Amino acid sequence: MFIPYGRQSINEQDIEAVVNVLKSDYLTTGPKIAEFERKVADYTGAKYAVAIANGTAALHAACYAAGIGEGDEVITTPITFAASSNCVLYCGGTPVFADINPETYNISSVDIERKITSKTKAIIAVHFTGQPCEMDQIHEIADKHNLIVIEDGAHALGAVYKGKRVGTLSDMTTFSFHPVKHITTGEGGMILTDNPKLYERLKLFRTHGITREENLLTKNDGPWYYEQRDLGFNYRITDIQTSGILRKTQKDC
Repeated sequence: MFIPYGRQSINEQDIEAVVNVLKSDYLTTGPKIAEFERKVADYTGAKYAVAIANGTAALHAACYAAGIGEGDEVITTPITFAASSNCVLYCGGTPVFADINPETYNISSVDIERKITSKTKAIIAVHFTGQPCEMDQIHEIADKHNLIVIEDGAHALGAVYKGKRVGTLSDMTTFSFHPVKHITTGEGGMILTDNPKLYERLKLFRTHGITREENLLTKNDGPWYYEQRDLGFNYRITDIQTSGILRKTQKDC
């Protein structure tokens, strides 16, 4: 018997939801994105959610929001997809690999401590196969050394650590919605945080560093007016992508 690595589940109602968006006024950035963000935030218990183009973009955005830059080191695991370390390189930092726990294949908190230097800025903990890492120990290390903790939860949507859902434990948590993940938008990702400053940085980074939010503008010449506050990327997800999955989350979450 052949068991596929991953197979998305798409039914006629999902297709209908996408078609309805195709007939609407919004194909790219519209109301479905905010609705999807709210659904995932409510499900996990996080205060803020930022939907984004894919899981790799989510990790890149998290490193940007964390202020990772040239000369910074970020400790992560070698047993993961390339994006968990590439995101550090994108920002000019250096990934440092800590060994894994041979029983869980997750990053070893003991070896994290060994790898810390004066250049260490953050830890990226990957919940391999959906098993949460030793987050209490990782947070203790991070607090001791004043480090930012980013969780790569690509495998872990819905996972629970000591009574709390993954997505509410650290400074930021990223998810992937690739077809081999728990839910799919084709390509897509999300970053969750409880920190309002990180939330604002994540939103800017997703959309070229551009904002129309009045509290961030130096002036306001009308509804058409926007300002570029920082250098960002076109990492936006679309209403088309989020429409089908919204129908599922309305039923399941």
